Amino acid sequence: MSEQTTPQQQKSFSPMQKKLLAVGAAMTLILGASVATVGYQIYQTKELLIQERDSLQSKITQLESDYRFKSEERFNNAVQKALEHFVQQKREQDIQAKYAKYESAPEQVPDDKRIYGNLNARFTLVEFSDLECPFCKKFHDTPKEVVDASNGNINWQWKHLPLSFHNPAAEKEALAAECVAEQKGNRGFWVFLDEVFAKSQGNGGGVPNLAEVIESVGADASLVRECLASGRYDLKIAADVKQATENGISGTPATFIVDNQTGKTQLIRGAQPSQAIAAIIRKMMIESENN
Repeated sequence: MSEQTTPQQQKSFSPMQKKLLAVGAAMTLILGASVATVGYQIYQTKELLIQERDSLQSKITQLESDYRFKSEERFNNAVQKALEHFVQQKREQDIQAKYAKYESAPEQVPDDKRIYGNLNARFTLVEFSDLECPFCKKFHDTPKEVVDASNGNINWQWKHLPLSFHNPAAEKEALAAECVAEQKGNRGFWVFLDEVFAKSQGNGGGVPNLAEVIESVGADASLVRECLASGRYDLKIAADVKQATENGISGTPATFIVDNQTGKTQLIRGAQPSQAIAAIIRKMMIESENN
């Protein structure tokens, strides 16, 4: 049986094996030269070369195994890190896009109010709303459209009114919105409302995974759980509900249009179109000019 490596075998070797075989060939030449120099006998030379060749082949096999393991481990680690970086980058981009939609929401608002738009606007749309209310979901984009088109003359204030027949989901979502605002500010509050309306089953069905919704706006779900357990926003929600009751509001959405210049207000009930809101504001402005 031939003890030589054939050209066909060489083609199947990996780059690492070829490098190591080249080292082996060089070692064989060196050994042969050494043998000639010291005058070893031919049979001793052959036995020595065979032993060295077998030893080298064993080392080649071991090194190849070690090389493959280490390179695959490094490769897998690199792939895993790249995937994690990609996922995190994509998540951050998605969150930034959500916040960009509410860039007109001030980061911080006096008296812990939830306001979208210019804090010094003449008119405020004070909406009492329920995150489980289908009509509120339908109406949700309307006040924003009015504010965005008002050139800073109108802002929008959110008031919580979780209806009893939509609880506990509606109340829990209202409380979670306040807890998210602790971490992400007033703008984060509005982004969270959008996400709840998008993910909620409505009519008290809640969202399938509230923690997932919380994290989708960049907030820490564990901190929100602690916040909910503390009950520190219970009184704030209760105060909004009480204010609604005192003003004869029992359904949602219900929106007061407030003229901050004259102090006059006008209530509109239900999911009214933006044209209806604009018409009332024009009427209030005309009345104030005539007085």
